[in-house]
Order: sequence, then structure tokens, then C-alpha cells
Amino acid sequence: MQTFLNSDQHLEDRPAVSSPPWVWFGFVFAIAFLSAEFADLILDFDKQSLGHRYPIQPGEAVGKHFIPFYNLYWLFVWPSTLSSHLNQAGRVNMLPGGLIGFVLLVSLLLRYVDGAIGLALTFAVGLYISAKLRKHMKLVKGIAPELLPPPPDPGMFRTDPAPTESAAGEVATSPKIRLS
Repeated sequence: MQTFLNSDQHLEDRPAVSSPPWVWFGFVFAIAFLSAEFADLILDFDKQSLGHRYPIQPGEAVGKHFIPFYNLYWLFVWPSTLSSHLNQAGRVNMLPGGLIGFVLLVSLLLRYVDGAIGLALTFAVGLYISAKLRKHMKLVKGIAPELLPPPPDPGMFRTDPAPTESAAGEVATSPKIRLS
């Protein structure tokens, strides 16, 4: 008995069949997840940079990658901004942002030739930026206390409102809330 697997029929050329639609939903989910992680990284960096306001907002950093043709320009803008911001802080030295953008562009183009090499190059750039940000954060946490901004007033978190001038009966009958 001859089956389809051991026959010569399977050697014939067939038209390409695209992936099922649910595979593409997986790609969209992965891109959305990675974009959210990238935005969280930028937001965390922004919160901990101690008064040196990073000029690119997290939503902007991720969102502009999805604008056709502008995303090629954006590959050079955000690394240049990040590099100049970290270099101005003086704690770490980063490569020029244009060079990082060029490597990202090459990795994007290499994905059409060999996806593994392009993805590895993109991953390498991510590792480099992550290492520099990690080093910056470690050095920021080790700053002398006199260089830090003043801590917030603890009274602003008080739950008991300050007594105001009101009728004596109103204050006496109001329930007290104790949070402990």
C-alpha cells in the first residue's frame, strides 16, 4: 500500500500557504508586550534620573516605532537622545546615538537576509542599552545625600484633616477614622 508520505506526489511544487491567522495574533501580542516593557523601562529610568528630565515620554518612545517611514528616522532619534542624556549626566559614557541607530537600522535590514542575525544584533543593542542604564541607575542610587533633592513633607500623606473652625456639636459627633 502506497501512502502520501512515501509517494512522489509530495515532491511536487505547491503554492505557498500562509500561516493561520492566530499565529499573527501571537506576533501582535508579542510586539505589544515588548512595547509595554520598553515603555516601562523608559518610565522607570525617567523616575529615577533625579531631576534630569528625560525629553521623550514612554508612550512616544514606543508609539513612533509604528508610524511607517517615520520609524526609520525614529531609529536614530531616540538612541541619540538617550545617549546625549546619559552622557550629559556624566555617570556613564555611551556610544554616539547615531552609531546605535545605524546598528539598529542594519539589524532591521539584516532580518530580511537572515532573521537570526538581525534579531541577534537587535538583541545585542538592547543588552548594551540595558547595561548602560543599569550602571547609571546603580550610580544614581549611590549619590551623596547632600546632592539629592529634599524629601517630600510627610504631613502631605496625613489622613486626619486638620481641625477647622466649625460648630462644636459637629466635631463631637463626627466619627474618627483610625488607620493603623
